[in-house]
Amino acid sequence: MNYYIIILMNTILITTITGIKPVVSLYAYSLGLSPQEISMIIAGSAICPALLALHIGKWVDHIGTRPMVIIGNVMYLISLLLSVMFPAFFIFLIQLALAGIASTCLMLALQKRIGSLGGDIDRTVSNYSLFASVGAMIGPVMSSFLYDYYGYHICIFFNMFLIIIALGSEMGMRNLAGENKQKTVENQQVNLHGREYIWTLMRNRDIRNAMIIGGLIFSYRELFTVYFPLLAGNMGISPTLTGILLSFSGLAMLVIRFTQTSLVRSFGRMRILTWSLFVTGIIYLVTPFSPWIFLLFVLVGILGAGLGLAQPLSTAALLEGTLSKHHGEVLGVQMMINRVSQFAIPVIFGGLGGLLGVSAIFWGSGLVLTVLGYITRPLPIHVDKPKSQHL
Repeated sequence: MNYYIIILMNTILITTITGIKPVVSLYAYSLGLSPQEISMIIAGSAICPALLALHIGKWVDHIGTRPMVIIGNVMYLISLLLSVMFPAFFIFLIQLALAGIASTCLMLALQKRIGSLGGDIDRTVSNYSLFASVGAMIGPVMSSFLYDYYGYHICIFFNMFLIIIALGSEMGMRNLAGENKQKTVENQQVNLHGREYIWTLMRNRDIRNAMIIGGLIFSYRELFTVYFPLLAGNMGISPTLTGILLSFSGLAMLVIRFTQTSLVRSFGRMRILTWSLFVTGIIYLVTPFSPWIFLLFVLVGILGAGLGLAQPLSTAALLEGTLSKHHGEVLGVQMMINRVSQFAIPVIFGGLGGLLGVSAIFWGSGLVLTVLGYITRPLPIHVDKPKSQHL
């Protein structure tokens, strides 16, 4: 029962995240905010989680997942209500900052729960991410449709209703008391050795690359949902069709999961993670040069497929390669990388986008991803040939 509730809560979370962010950027743009100001808003949504992600991960390990899930949902509701009551630049900054912290609390808590279920970690994480892809598929088209035909307020209130459902479903979780049984001695040991444990893990190339790739891939997925509507608007594409394009990316993310097991067996987990960076980078580079709707569907579909493989594989690598009592902290490091990149990229490329247009943000992002793909590539394995034996 707990597994299905976790999946439901995560699906709702991804549905609201992928649906609200493009709508907020479109709404802010309609109020007269410039691309530079929207970049500042997006950067603001990342800086607070970047500073707090590691600490939130430790809190998840120490106080349990239930308090963090409740705090995250309540904070998320408050953040959405703010922009409805006071639609202004500084309110948007505060709103997305709170939403970023709330989503970080929820993601880390739910991922830790998934890691504690046991069994085949790749299959568990794959199914968990599969339903997240359903949320990524329906979120943009649902919220964009509501915004296009009923306005911003109705769109926000509907998403708030979904979050209330997720908060209510938390009461159905059972057998969580064991999370709080790690008391004084163990928590003191975690406090003393947690930092040393993280640095030890970072010396492992595969774990380090999984953290970096997982953090960056999720960040660039969120950035795509924010900046693609602006690019599509410049191309003359309606908000509804933009939502359909983003949802098609979510559909590709969903379909590729069915081939995940065979792909991992054929090419290896880390090789697929590295190639996901290359594919995402290439899509970012060529998307601004795509004048045809059909070609845009192909590009966002390939992008969704690359993201759909990278996210569950990086999470599975971290959960499998680390101790369960440190899952929240390790996932917090990955989330910190995600939020730092989500903050730095709009700051770096936002001004460039103001001068050269939104396309410049895509070009710069694509260049960064392809370079990082080369840096994190799997190293060749050298096998010493046995010396010939003489009779």
